Amino acid sequence: MVSAPTNVLRLLVQCPDRPGIVAAVSQFLFVHGANIMQADQFSTADGAGRFFLRVEFQTDALDCSQAELEAQFAAEIAERFEMDWRLSGDRRKRAALLASRFDHCLLDLLWRWRRGELDVDI
Repeated sequence: MVSAPTNVLRLLVQCPDRPGIVAAVSQFLFVHGANIMQADQFSTADGAGRFFLRVEFQTDALDCSQAELEAQFAAEIAERFEMDWRLSGDRRKRAALLASRFDHCLLDLLWRWRRGELDVDI
């Protein structure tokens, strides 16, 4: 069974869109020893709207605690880009599975969960 790493943090950001946001966030994480595993971004209105970013990163080599990382991020990055943001930890989401009379979809989800493809507690 494959399991997801437990030393992972997720950064969720939304702010006015402008150039340099991804570069600033990824440089900040790099400087502090984080290893970005996944990043998703979206912008509305061709650069004149809101920017949304989700970054998942490993924390094995961080040079500071999570609290220190949050304080530095707030001061160095979030303030400059007028970000609404949050950093969430390793706690897995809880999920309930609901099924109809046909069990093939439920079985598929349970198989995926058992193989570690679904990072949730059922």
